[in-house]
Amino acid sequence: MFRIVLCAAAVLVPQYLIASEKVSATNFYVVKQEQIPAGENVFWKEDNYGTYTIHEGSIDAGFVRCVGSGFGGPGGITGGGVCVYGAHEDTFTMRWEVVSFGFNKWQIVSATGKYSGMTGSGTTRTRVASQFMALPHRISDWEGEVNLPTKD
Repeated sequence: MFRIVLCAAAVLVPQYLIASEKVSATNFYVVKQEQIPAGENVFWKEDNYGTYTIHEGSIDAGFVRCVGSGFGGPGGITGGGVCVYGAHEDTFTMRWEVVSFGFNKWQIVSATGKYSGMTGSGTTRTRVASQFMALPHRISDWEGEVNLPTKD
């Protein structure tokens, strides 16, 4: 009987140590992108810096850096990269993959400091802020679900 109770506790306790919640946020950053002709396609790489705001969820707003690369052409667009959110010891890294032009899927792949142990996944939609700005800006709205370990 003791073994059954111990096994049940081992299965149930981790569920109470991780709080699952919806998250909704927006990245706003200056676009730093390079394109290189590659036959019928174009190879693209980017390294964008900016900020993000939180609309839903308990993540703190802050700075973001998104780095990625891929190919685009008549057959569509492929590629992916990472975005690092936060600063100093409190950061989380989101890996993203292009699904179609302006639409990505993401998952949290690492976290440090107060976000240590964080996991999650979701989707992102990206658009240009305005064609009339001196520097090209991009806005990415992302949403999904994250699991934040509770701190005792």
